[in-house]
Amino acid sequence: AGMPIATQAKSTLPSPSQEPSDSQIGHTPVQENMSKQQLRQAAKQEKYSISHLNTLDNSELVELLKEISWTQIPELFTYNDDTQEFYEDRERVQAIIDALQESGKNFTKDDELGIHTYVEVLRSGYYLGYYNDELKYLMEPKYKQNIIPALQSITSNPNFSLGTKTQNEIISSTGKLISNTTVDSETIGLLSKVMEDFNDNRDKWSDDREASEAFYSVLQGVGYVLIWGVNDSERDELKGSIDAFLDPIFDMAENGDTSADHVWLTNNALYYTGKLGSYYSDPDKANDILTKAMKTYKKWSEPYFTAAQQIEETYGEDANGNKIDLEEMKKEGKKHYLPQQFTFDGGAVVFKTGDKLTEEQVERLYWASKEVKAQFHRVIGNDKELESGNPDDVLTIVIYNTPDEYKMNRFLYGYDTDNGGIYIEGTGTFFTYDRTKEQSIYSLEELFRHEFVHYLQGRYEVPGMWGRGEIYENSRLPWYEEGGAEFFAGATRTEGIKPRQSVVGNIRNASSYLDYTAADMMRAKYGTLAFYDYSFALQYHMFKNDFARLDKINDTIRSNDVSAYDDLIEDFSRDRALERGYQETLEELIDQYEELDVPLVSDDYLQKVDVTSKEEVYRQIAEVASLTDVKTDEKDSEEFRSFTLRGVYTGGASQGEYQDWQEMNRLTDGFLKELSDLSWNGYDTVTSYFTNYRTTKDGRFAYDVVFHGKLAQEDGSETEQPNPNPDPEESSISLGKPITGIIHPQKPSQEFRLAVKSAQQLQVEMETKQGDGVAWLVFHESDRENYISYPTKREGNKLIGSFDAKPGTYYVTAYTYRTGQEDQPFTLLVTGEDSPQEQLYQESESNDSTEQANGPLPIGTTVSGDMKGNDWQDIFAFQVDKPEEIRISLNPQQGQGVTWMLFHEGNQDQPVAYPQEIEGNLQSAHYQVMPGRYYLYVYKYQNEDVMYTVETKQR
Repeated sequence: AGMPIATQAKSTLPSPSQEPSDSQIGHTPVQENMSKQQLRQAAKQEKYSISHLNTLDNSELVELLKEISWTQIPELFTYNDDTQEFYEDRERVQAIIDALQESGKNFTKDDELGIHTYVEVLRSGYYLGYYNDELKYLMEPKYKQNIIPALQSITSNPNFSLGTKTQNEIISSTGKLISNTTVDSETIGLLSKVMEDFNDNRDKWSDDREASEAFYSVLQGVGYVLIWGVNDSERDELKGSIDAFLDPIFDMAENGDTSADHVWLTNNALYYTGKLGSYYSDPDKANDILTKAMKTYKKWSEPYFTAAQQIEETYGEDANGNKIDLEEMKKEGKKHYLPQQFTFDGGAVVFKTGDKLTEEQVERLYWASKEVKAQFHRVIGNDKELESGNPDDVLTIVIYNTPDEYKMNRFLYGYDTDNGGIYIEGTGTFFTYDRTKEQSIYSLEELFRHEFVHYLQGRYEVPGMWGRGEIYENSRLPWYEEGGAEFFAGATRTEGIKPRQSVVGNIRNASSYLDYTAADMMRAKYGTLAFYDYSFALQYHMFKNDFARLDKINDTIRSNDVSAYDDLIEDFSRDRALERGYQETLEELIDQYEELDVPLVSDDYLQKVDVTSKEEVYRQIAEVASLTDVKTDEKDSEEFRSFTLRGVYTGGASQGEYQDWQEMNRLTDGFLKELSDLSWNGYDTVTSYFTNYRTTKDGRFAYDVVFHGKLAQEDGSETEQPNPNPDPEESSISLGKPITGIIHPQKPSQEFRLAVKSAQQLQVEMETKQGDGVAWLVFHESDRENYISYPTKREGNKLIGSFDAKPGTYYVTAYTYRTGQEDQPFTLLVTGEDSPQEQLYQESESNDSTEQANGPLPIGTTVSGDMKGNDWQDIFAFQVDKPEEIRISLNPQQGQGVTWMLFHEGNQDQPVAYPQEIEGNLQSAHYQVMPGRYYLYVYKYQNEDVMYTVETKQR
């Protein structure tokens, strides 16, 4: 069975800005001598703790809930001793259900009689019951039936129809309640009236946001129960009895609106047509509709892909017996939406864009990355990647033409699109879209700068992959990563890091009702956008006025010293001087708003650089900056060459680390300005940073200083760069990290790019199920025609070989040399001295039952897996030899609807652990294991392809 709509429950939680402190929560809101009007006025001004609600008798409780909003109860959907006490009282819960039934009978089109609050209080209980054994009775199928009378009461009320705001909210609440409980055929029949009304009057209701949300809530709620919440006998009983509910959905799927504002309704109708089609009296009708939809709707559109997915996942073939090749469709979709490719820095930076983006736009973004990179390295003091061989050795930037086309990203790449952009460290790729001023307050370049900072953070500052490791636990880093991204997005070439007017405008607009402290920010969690802005202000304050603090935070994070980091945050949170300074900086930023702007790259970067001697350029830079030990490197981009010059600057007598940093920062800006005063126009493209602070034996400070800029293509002899435009489908493989693929007659080979940082012997291992008809070859970047390594031995289904590698880029090609074969899934692993030391395991099918579970694996293993199409769960066996506390962390890399549960071999009906901490995509929990075997279930509860890693480690 699928998990309850946890994401929906989370989305309705109060944001941190709404959460009151204990002192704000009311304790005596009900007084006997209050009139009903006074009670309502008092109630709406209070916050209510669950501990206080526990003191009320049931009649007082339901009367109070009837008058207040659920948002006035901050602890809903949060498990603690008080919520356990509240919900384990079955009489109390039944009293709320009874009150809901009574209000359902009597509500009017303008008075909901507390239905919304009753529903949310009940949903909170069901949600907590799913995750906590102490309340599991709430999730028992028999107990869920207790809600049926209330549902029937609500849906039988003559006012249960689309119309007023109150009516629409009641319908929406009913759908949400069903999604967490159950539904019967009688209630579905009553709900059919709403579905029919919405479909028959789509021109009216689809433009009404509240009515549309009400329709979707019912569709999703009933759909969820019918997909996940019924057993076989219940499913058989419902088949053929809910045609009236399904007919409007089928009609909307077949004749849906594809305009930008309404296509989401059509997509959902198509989705549920596929998922619920088996309940229809004619089980073939849904496939007929989906097959027609693929011909009716525009090719490569959202409805087209949605219909194709449903056919493949539900039926395997369309109504005419044709197979649907989704993987091929994705490739063609990428060619359609992202036909352009631009490469920079010898292939290390790749842009894949829509056809409306211009070369100038892309080049501006490239140079914006250089300004951000320079200021970032200045502040953190490091420009060496923390781990070698990661996917971000090649940075890929995917940019769609418009926000609407960006929605296709979930079909083409599998990543959520409910954002302005997203960086996926696991693939070294970020996704965003071009936008107009009307569509976003942030320009494309601003958003690009923000996401590029996340790339820099993952590569140079925060150890490990995003979301993994102790440093990410307990919401340690949201303020640092998101605030830092907003901060460094204001980077300039010669004027430091500026506060952006767009971000300060958000603070100015929110300042009248938000009162965040520095301590609040350093413990902020995802869930409210406001902390992005206020965390920026905190880091900006430290940068301008308290650099030592910021430097200490950077150092402890980069060294992965979690204990020291926690001590710093605890100390800084209590520091009154920091708080005063932070509040003063907020006021100063607001006062300066009108004078601020948004730093963007200048037109100087786009000018044609005059041809000149590069040796003279290097000499002038070294002379202006007084550098010694100078080294240079050059890279080709499509329209120009770029250079990187490194040297050592030795300054005057050290005045201490932070005074020396300030002086070096001032000097570096001065070097750039002095160079720009020279005659060569290429100096206007030069950025610079400094790292590796130290003092000499005679007490002087020294830094490594780096300059980067543009050279004319005509300058010097250009060496041919191998494969400057790699295959858009080319993937990267990292040392020690297995990667999976599929080869077949239509795609007889698959190539992987491998970056090698140091000379070492590498072993290549390819594993397939059959082991015959497949092989691999290795090519060096200097010669893509002649291979340098191939398999030299076989171990079972593994083909193994090795070669001596030197620093550079290699290409590993997996291929089939026989015709007529079916799909050949394979796992490829390259290992060497630079391989990560952690134990890595690649999930393999079939592993959908405990008898077929992968393993047994030791604690300390990180598993990489995927669930595609009709693969709904993966099971792994872990063998435990001694009592110990472990931590399990699931990190979805593609797809969002996935979670995990841990079972002991002695009781496979009741999980012993499941996610307790949700931080971004990361789902984690601790558990004390005993000797024996455990089974870890990773399963998806949404109809989408999923790729993930799940990490187990000793606490």
